[in-house]
Amino acid sequence: MEINKTLTKLLYGDVMPNGLALLSGASGSGKTIFAAQLTKEALQSGGKALWITTEELPVTLRRRMARFGWDFEKSEAEGKLQIVDAVSPARLGFSENMGRGVMGLDPTGMLIVITDQLKKMESGDPRFLVVVDSVSRLLLSCEPRSVIDFVSCLNSRLENYKMQGMITVAEGAHDEKILNSLIFSCIGTFRFRLQDEDQVRKRQFRIETLRGRKHDDLWKNYKITDSGLDIEV
Repeated sequence: MEINKTLTKLLYGDVMPNGLALLSGASGSGKTIFAAQLTKEALQSGGKALWITTEELPVTLRRRMARFGWDFEKSEAEGKLQIVDAVSPARLGFSENMGRGVMGLDPTGMLIVITDQLKKMESGDPRFLVVVDSVSRLLLSCEPRSVIDFVSCLNSRLENYKMQGMITVAEGAHDEKILNSLIFSCIGTFRFRLQDEDQVRKRQFRIETLRGRKHDDLWKNYKITDSGLDIEV
């Protein structure tokens, strides 16, 4: 089932509010796949997306998503998707994504780039989605207060421009105070958890918080399939 249809069911027929949603969970729980699947659905419905990668090289992201049948490279060539590389300058000193967008691990610079793109979308363009994957790398590389301010400002700007966005964060990598600040700065939190029972890995998802929306907050089982996340609702 499409992620958007799943969310509509969990929201009792309502739609996601504008603003920034926090995807929180352990490494390998499927946060990036969830964000990429929503991006793919937005592109298929005529929308556009801006993806800032701080964890993996853009070429790695493209290859991973191609395994699910999602051709991000084609969407880039068509001008529907822009992947901004914040990995290479920090780790390699250069960008393997040269010519397609590059920046350092700089929250202020990211906010400028994103705001510039939001302004371009004002003239009646279709739905625009922003993804930052992940904010954990920013928290480990930059002053946490500046990262929290970045998240708060980005959420406000998305709400103002009536657009949606997602950021991912790795649970276990940051203290509770920082995580609570991120939760407070976003419109809602989607949780992903992994549990091992009798040597079987169980994956569960829930909408933990969401401002201005009634929603089902019970844990839902999900699987990672050849076509993406399949959440049981």
